[in-house]
Amino acid sequence: MKNFLMAFMVFIAPLLPLALLVTFASIIDTFVGRWYAGQKGEVVTSRKTRLGLMRKLIIYFTALLFCFLVDKFMINEIARNYIWFDWAFTKFIASLLMWIEYTSIDEKIKWIKGEGITDKIVKFGRSLKSLIGFKKDLES
Repeated sequence: MKNFLMAFMVFIAPLLPLALLVTFASIIDTFVGRWYAGQKGEVVTSRKTRLGLMRKLIIYFTALLFCFLVDKFMINEIARNYIWFDWAFTKFIASLLMWIEYTSIDEKIKWIKGEGITDKIVKFGRSLKSLIGFKKDLES
């Protein structure tokens, strides 16, 4: 059994950094969700939080593992003819899962604060653009 687990860990080693990123995004979403529920006055229990996070992570890891298997045995060899990096399909799915978590975080913050993370990034970009334009006007 020990040899099987070691072989399995070596086999899925390329997947582990992506799984770590998805886990991190899910944990942040869980804490923001707890904060949001607290702001709404809902009862937040550790059991409900733990079960929700574990269910989400099991689904995400299963999806990532399935995509990795499809990628490893079918897609990667074809994709390597067109792109320069390995596991493109798996990385795309991991990015999609992280984007789902990000949008969940963003909308919860927007519901509470009135302005989400994306709104703040756009606002910062616009102020940076106007600052650069102001600097160009001064140089002229």
